[in-house]
Amino acid sequence: MPLLPNPPSRTPLFVQLARLARFRPIWSLAAGGLLLAACASGPPVPTEKLVEAQAAISRAIGAGAADLAPAELGLARQKLTRANAAVDATNHESAARLATEAQADANLAEAKAKSAKAQRAASEVGEGNRVLRDELMRSAQ
Repeated sequence: MPLLPNPPSRTPLFVQLARLARFRPIWSLAAGGLLLAACASGPPVPTEKLVEAQAAISRAIGAGAADLAPAELGLARQKLTRANAAVDATNHESAARLATEAQADANLAEAKAKSAKAQRAASEVGEGNRVLRDELMRSAQ
């Protein structure tokens, strides 16, 4: 029974290296492919974030932000424009960040517009209550 399960090769080292050298083009192609794949991979285009930001801007406009929160709406539009420019420049990380910021600004504009409308409605209800109270006071006299 042999002491070693697999006896060492009796082929000289230079012959073994010569055999490996035949595969150099294959190894080079494999290494090049891996390098190319590593360089090509990066953050994907933030399409979903861009769509969500545009939808948030549309909702803000529908809520009346153009009149009631123009600064926030303008900032959201600027950031979305910059995000689209970053996508064109293949800076997807920056584009994703800007799209998220644009969505947040649009949400703020929408909330401010809705708040202003609610305050206006509350003020109108308060004025209506005052008028009714005055009429009740006059009719009681």
